[in-house]
Amino acid sequence: MGTPAFDTHKAVKALKGAGFDDTQAEAVVATVGDAIGGDVATKRDIDELKTDFSEFKAEVKADIAEFKAEIYRHLWLMAAGIVGLTVTLVKLIP
Repeated sequence: MGTPAFDTHKAVKALKGAGFDDTQAEAVVATVGDAIGGDVATKRDIDELKTDFSEFKAEVKADIAEFKAEIYRHLWLMAAGIVGLTVTLVKLIP
C-alpha cells in the first residue's frame, strides 16, 4: 500500500501556533507520522482492491455457473438411468 501524504512541516507549524515548543511539536508530528505511516490505505489502494475483488467475483460467478451446469448434467443422467431401470424392471417382472 502507498504511504498517505502527511505534511509534517504544516503540522509542526500548526502545533507551534497552538503553543507547543519546537521539540514538542516535532515529537508529536514524528509520533503521528510513525503511527499512520504504513497502516493507512489510500484511495488508490482501495481502488486496486475493488478491481481485484471485481475480478475475483467474476471468477467465482463463472465457477458457480460451471458447477450448476455440471449438476444439471448429472441430474439428467440419473433421471435417464432411473427411467431405464424402471422400464427394464417393468418388462422383467410379470
